[in-house]
Amino acid sequence: MSANPEMSVDAERWRLSDGGLRERGKWLEERRKADYLEQIEVVREWWNRTSRTKDDRAAIVADLALGWNITRGEARELVRFAELFQRDAVRDVAQEEQLSRQHLVIMDKTLAEAPEPDRDRVEAALVEHVATLDLGQFKDAAHRILLLLDQDGKAPDDRELAQPTRELNIRKRHNGAKIDGFLDLESTALLETLVSGLAKPTSADDTRTTPQRQGDALVEILELAAGCKDLPEEGGEKPHIALTMPLKDFQEQRGTADLEGMGPLNAASVRRIACDSTIFRVVLGARSEVLDIGRASRTIPNAIRRALIIRDKGCAFPGCGRKPRQCHAHHVVEWAEGGPTSLDNLVLLCSACHRLIHHSDWTVRISEGLPEFGKSEPG
Repeated sequence: MSANPEMSVDAERWRLSDGGLRERGKWLEERRKADYLEQIEVVREWWNRTSRTKDDRAAIVADLALGWNITRGEARELVRFAELFQRDAVRDVAQEEQLSRQHLVIMDKTLAEAPEPDRDRVEAALVEHVATLDLGQFKDAAHRILLLLDQDGKAPDDRELAQPTRELNIRKRHNGAKIDGFLDLESTALLETLVSGLAKPTSADDTRTTPQRQGDALVEILELAAGCKDLPEEGGEKPHIALTMPLKDFQEQRGTADLEGMGPLNAASVRRIACDSTIFRVVLGARSEVLDIGRASRTIPNAIRRALIIRDKGCAFPGCGRKPRQCHAHHVVEWAEGGPTSLDNLVLLCSACHRLIHHSDWTVRISEGLPEFGKSEPG
């Protein structure tokens, strides 16, 4: 039988096309699921040949970890799923629908949390929904099933309602801080709503990971909050960041500044912060004694900021377009170098684009009254 060269070429083109790659990826994912389900089936048969004691479980976990080159956590999960497959309905739907590991995690956790007398009903509900819902919807449905089993829930406690449990831990590091904590459900929903709106990719070229975008979104929320007129005072002043450094070092962009409560900060970052900040001059003597305190001066008056908003309408960086309230006013000719605080020397930039202008080869100038962006020549 002779092969048709044209058909072979066409088949190879399809294999390498976007559609072909998607199909291959889909096939590989289906095979991966099938292989994983087969592993669970092997472990189920193995488990059924034991007395199902605690020692038997430990022995199987150890053998799986060593023989299959997986972690003990992965081995323990396989044994749990093997026990889950003892329920015929779960096992059948898992194999028919080729459920993913994530589906099995949700089913296993939901059945484990359900009261013993209700587990058959919970199983039936899970099996009914798993084939018709995507993973996120299935997770929500499983959570709703547990809530419906105990609609009254925990008896309300006035103390909890008046003072819900919330924690925030800030552990300072040399280059920033590690943050973790706990919020009640209502506060979590509010935080997710605020972060979600600000954490969307800025464009198809946005290479930030989801945690990075969410981290940037949190900083934007802090910056928006810092501009709120209703913030409480601390020590008689609105919350502020205090930076201390010699004026000559600031002007020549060298050395470091002292960031109050955090330690040294590089001069380049100080100059970026100074673009749209309140500057408070304090003259120190040779022994760091205070000789003179000048008045604070706002570098960007409100009238000029309003004119900037009318002109730029948001972040002026190409392809960005973030809203004005998310933007800083950047001095094209830096304030430290004598650049005026005037409309023809300012441009609105969001935090991310502001950093690009200060810390990359991107540049901006005002041409015929409008901002114009480009990249500086190397060298």
